[in-house]
Amino acid sequence: MDRITIIKGSLEICVLSILYKKRSYGYEIMKELEQFDIKLKGVGSIYPILTRIKEKKLVNVKKEFADDERPRIYYELNEKGIEFLKQELKEWYAIQHDIHSLLTNNAKNLKED
Repeated sequence: MDRITIIKGSLEICVLSILYKKRSYGYEIMKELEQFDIKLKGVGSIYPILTRIKEKKLVNVKKEFADDERPRIYYELNEKGIEFLKQELKEWYAIQHDIHSLLTNNAKNLKED
């Protein structure tokens, strides 16, 4: 199975779920994704995704300076983003359920133990 293709199609919802938990900046989001074995190598950068959700007005953006005086751009999910995430999760779980049902029905004998 082409893991990269599946991850590419799911990255936005993954990033939004991280931002639902807490506000964050690009590098921190990438590290969170990596904790779940979602690596952006081969997928691209996190920044086009952050730009896309910013353009959709799903996040509030704030520039702050770290202790080492480097600027960091923090992203925080706003109310529109939360509603968008709710709808996306509803759709995600419905699709996941449908695919699971189809595979279980048609290929149950091939399932690994």
